[in-house]
Order: sequence, then C-alpha cells, then structure tokens
Amino acid sequence: MNKQEPQGGGGIVSAFSLKSDIAELKVLAEKVESFGFDNDISPKAVFELNLVLDELFTNLVSYGCHLDSHSFDILLKLDGDVLLVKIEDDGKPFNPLDTAEPEIKCDCTERKIGGLGIHFMRKMMDSIEYIWEDGKNKLKLTKKIQ
Repeated sequence: MNKQEPQGGGGIVSAFSLKSDIAELKVLAEKVESFGFDNDISPKAVFELNLVLDELFTNLVSYGCHLDSHSFDILLKLDGDVLLVKIEDDGKPFNPLDTAEPEIKCDCTERKIGGLGIHFMRKMMDSIEYIWEDGKNKLKLTKKIQ
C-alpha cells in the first residue's frame, strides 16, 4: 500500500505499509518528510512527527513483533490544520497510554534507559487514542500544525 490523494470529506492522505524491520526507518522518515514538503507542513512539525514515529516504530519492531511477517499500516492525513496519523500493526497488544511517565528530572547517570519515545509522543502530539481491535494494535495520533 502506498498512495497520496485527496479524500472525500476533505484532506490529503498518504497511506503506506512497512515491514517489521528497523531498516524501514529510512522509508518511514522519507514518507513523513515527503508528505510534509508536499503539504507545506512546517519543518518543526515534520521533525516532531518523525521523532515520535521513529521512536514508536523502533519500539514496536524491537518489542512487539518477533516475527518478520508482521507489518505496519500507516496513514497520514492532513485536514485543514490538523495532522492525523493512524498506525495499525498485528504484533502483541501494547497500549502506550498504559505506560508510566519516565523519570526525566533525575541525573542522567541515574535515569533508567527507555521510555522517552512514549514521553515524546505524549508531549508532541495533541491527542493519542489506542484500541486493540480485530487482532491489531490501532493507534491514532493528532497534531495541530498551523
């Protein structure tokens, strides 16, 4: 799946699939940057989205999918000044909203490794919704960009 087109009800959509492989991070970054460029999304918003998706994808591949057969379906939609991102995967159920906030105010040498990707997602996105449905993790992120 790989397309970018206007959708009924307004907005521009780019939809694509990625394999459960860390090497796909490059493809993900290129897709986000291309979507941002094509739709005049600010470099700051594109950077933040790429950071969030990079961290999220890395965690999902590293911890949620232990077989090469898993895939991720990603949809980017710009509707006015709201960017919508939907991510579906068939890995193990994982609700990022159930994860505790990491300790970020302690000395760097004392802080436990991990947890910053979900922290970035919570801080950089305006809304986050998660459901487990039909054997899939379904994550919906929105960000006001203008």
